[in-house]
Amino acid sequence: MTIDTVLIPTDGSDPAENAARRGFDLAAQCTADIHVLSVADSSIATGAGYSGDSRSIRQRLRETATARATSLRDEAAERGLDATAATREGIPAKEIADYADEHDIDTIAIGTSGRGGVARAVVGSVADKVVRTASVPVLTIGPEAADITEGESTVDSILLPTDGSETAIAAARLGLGFAADLEATVHLLTVIDSDRDRVLSTLPGSDAGADIDSDERREGASDVLETLATDARSLGLDVVTETSTGRPADEIVDYAESASIDLIAMGTAGRGGFDRYLLGSVTDEVVRTATVPALTIRANEGE
Repeated sequence: MTIDTVLIPTDGSDPAENAARRGFDLAAQCTADIHVLSVADSSIATGAGYSGDSRSIRQRLRETATARATSLRDEAAERGLDATAATREGIPAKEIADYADEHDIDTIAIGTSGRGGVARAVVGSVADKVVRTASVPVLTIGPEAADITEGESTVDSILLPTDGSETAIAAARLGLGFAADLEATVHLLTVIDSDRDRVLSTLPGSDAGADIDSDERREGASDVLETLATDARSLGLDVVTETSTGRPADEIVDYAESASIDLIAMGTAGRGGFDRYLLGSVTDEVVRTATVPALTIRANEGE
């Protein structure tokens, strides 16, 4: 996985602007080109049409969006990056995903607003939709992840969580390629889900079976880690492997903090339906709670 182009959407908010600067750092490290995109939200103009001149409001929204994109493009250019500014009108998440497809973007870097409450609504309204619908990897950057001195956020270590599924293994292998490009240390983590064991242990006559199942899963996890570690070493990477027990999302975020990880890269399963459940169960929680950037990679991107 090589990153040659980074799309950075902005709505002018502090989370978006701060995340953009982290995106600049990544682009500089990858020697990638920048596309700054600001979307004039068509739903605002449509709603305003009931009580005012929606055409006039639409024009002002476009002018504001253009000013935002141009300002960030100029900031990127001042840092020596090859940057392009673009403005579109429509539904933000859809326009972002479409722009990425149309311009062969390698990665989208987008800000989120935090861990829960109102922040969750913000994540859900744009960033979360982009994660679920974009056909390219999406780097989500929360407020804590963005709160780093400009130019000092190089990626020297990457955490690749895996549960042994095809989705996770495909994402991990793409993550290894990304780590090789950055010459970053790789941390491979698998988590034995304690909630699953607890549920199994409550089933009648399942005590021994739960133990066997847990042992088998640990053995399987060890095999997967060793396979991925071998792949990492073949790329000349330094690698650390770890198995823990607990709630997967909690363990992933805690490990990232304790090991001073710079970036988490993990898989998602697709665009909606049952895939949404998978995203919501672990990856979505990591995206919302991680204090470092999280790169989400779709399963079919690893094929």
